Amino acid sequence: MASNPCSACKVLKSVCTGECVFAPYFPSTEPEKFDRVHRIFGAENVYKILSNEAFSPLQREYAVKALSYEAEARIQDPVTGCVGMSLAYEKILNNLKEQIVSAKNEIVATMGSDKVPEYNDIPMPDDFLMTQNQQMGDNHRADEASTSATPPASSGGTNDTQQTP
Repeated sequence: MASNPCSACKVLKSVCTGECVFAPYFPSTEPEKFDRVHRIFGAENVYKILSNEAFSPLQREYAVKALSYEAEARIQDPVTGCVGMSLAYEKILNNLKEQIVSAKNEIVATMGSDKVPEYNDIPMPDDFLMTQNQQMGDNHRADEASTSATPPASSGGTNDTQQTP
């Protein structure tokens, strides 16, 4: 492995051994990934996270992805980072919600209230929630999440009774 050191060992100018904690997460093919994380968080802090024995390999992988994402956000916007991005997306989401309400009001005005689609009328794939939880490595909670995320039948009935005079 010494012939092809990971990007972290290249930057730190150290020998990349078989026990290198950086190697699985910062391959030599992506040198800019470690460079960004190193510039924002420092190599020692990243090492402390990756060498923590309490974390599973999957948790370490998610930590590296989160560090990379936050480092990229901090480089683009040093003041707010991910929070700024989140606020921008929240603003976009609120604008879209306002457009949906406006479109619904327009449909009601032109076609009548019985032609307005409800959010729960939009089909969702059966395996959507399970797929999201399996990516997180939590197979046990996937069944619980899919049952708790299903809208109760009584809420759909109350919406229908409110629309019908």
